Amino acid sequence: MNAAIKVSYDPSNFPELASIEERAAEQLFRAKGGAAELQKKIRQIANSGANLTRELQIVKPEGGAALRSFTLGELADSAEHEVTGQSVDPEAVNDILFGRYGLIRKTGGGRAKHLMEDIEVAYIKDVAAGTTTGPIITSGRHRTLALQILLKAAGMAGYRDFTVRCSVINASSQEEVQDRIISANTGSRDFSRAEIRERLGSVDGALLQSCESIEQTILQADTAANLKAAFSAYVKLMAAELDLNSFTPAQYSDAGNSLWSQLEKLRPNGGTFTKWVKEDKEGRFRNVMAAARQGLPTAVNQALHNPARGSKAGKIAKALAPMVAAQCFR
Repeated sequence: MNAAIKVSYDPSNFPELASIEERAAEQLFRAKGGAAELQKKIRQIANSGANLTRELQIVKPEGGAALRSFTLGELADSAEHEVTGQSVDPEAVNDILFGRYGLIRKTGGGRAKHLMEDIEVAYIKDVAAGTTTGPIITSGRHRTLALQILLKAAGMAGYRDFTVRCSVINASSQEEVQDRIISANTGSRDFSRAEIRERLGSVDGALLQSCESIEQTILQADTAANLKAAFSAYVKLMAAELDLNSFTPAQYSDAGNSLWSQLEKLRPNGGTFTKWVKEDKEGRFRNVMAAARQGLPTAVNQALHNPARGSKAGKIAKALAPMVAAQCFR
């Protein structure tokens, strides 16, 4: 999985989905079969308003207050309202189009006529401030991507303009949105520990979108858990900036989490690492991450060649901790 951070959920932004689009086009443009009929149906939909609800979504009662139509472009661009990275799993996208209930072809043959679940979006309504933030996809990023791939593969240049029916919920805070995302998705796919940690750690105002945004908002992280989440996210993002591709983003996030624990054991100034950071949160966080940036390539190389048992994330942390301590705990 790769983490998308304020990147529009348009398939063109995710090269790892290209092979799925190629397979979809090959199926849709066959001379015969259910997929070929689907391609014709998509053209008919395009000519009659470009609304996918009637033909590709299960029937729901009319007039529901919690139902609303969005263009696929609006859903894709909703990423701008997110405060932490959301993983995109090519296997999940492929499953929507070619899995058990595949819209193009089911595993056992034939194809599913309807998308089994609606996409869900949330709005954050701050009554006191009189502001509304959203939409934010709480369940359905892979469905959003799969539908766009389906339309693109069928030759629809204006695939972003097609509309779908979505379920809409209102939330009172970013914390409630993150809880809903975890709750709505754990039944359909497994969140990594890193993803859950960062989602829960972003609710107090620290923005985990980039190294720069974390540095600018780290003062908002009040609890040890949220500081640790920001720390872990920073290591993950830093590894991407340094083009350290030996491990996954989740492994680098776990390495950051383990590094925090390793630094706790070193007891800077005779106290906990958490207390030490909080005494000068902005300055010490920046200094630690600067030291980590300098030592991370070496730590990654050591972890790659370490034959001992244990997770790669733990090996990175153990190699990196003394380098950070040598520079920061003087």
